[in-house]
Amino acid sequence: MAQANEPTAWTERFLLSIQKKGGTAANYYAMITTYDITGGDKDFTQIANGKGGRIKNFSPQSEIEVTMEGYATQVGDDEGFFDLIHSGTADATQPLSFSADHSRDLFLLSVMHTTDESATSAVAATTQDQRAIRDTFKNGHFVGLTQSFTDGICKFTLRYKVTPFAKDASANCTYESTDGSATSPLPAITYA
Repeated sequence: MAQANEPTAWTERFLLSIQKKGGTAANYYAMITTYDITGGDKDFTQIANGKGGRIKNFSPQSEIEVTMEGYATQVGDDEGFFDLIHSGTADATQPLSFSADHSRDLFLLSVMHTTDESATSAVAATTQDQRAIRDTFKNGHFVGLTQSFTDGICKFTLRYKVTPFAKDASANCTYESTDGSATSPLPAITYA
């Protein structure tokens, strides 16, 4: 197999996987059409000293937010979004029903673009010779879900938020890429 050509840009296709902590990863890329990743700013302010110089006062890195838009035909069970924000567990019994609750379950969110057209999961290891770029966020929460019908179609906007670091200062966010060379596949991601 030959190494995949480098794309000019990542367009159209992407993989998006979501996993509740200790659960099984589910793939949502068939329902999600767009995503935006914002935050993670490493800002600072300045303090003037007596000489007229400036001292940098660094602010803690800000939270990261992923906003996704998509379309669903059910309310949950890997076919909708309400189970991600209310209870965090999939109700596989029809009719599906999710009530508002006080749960704040932890989730992993991973987005991957790849030249491998047979890939089906953003958390799976990549294939040798295939290029990929992947952003993975662990220990975050789904903090918002908006349902709208303003364009004549039922659309959902889902918001996921994560701190850049866990309490022990380990990273909650990982950014990876591979050029597809023989010994450089991205590893599978586990979230227990």
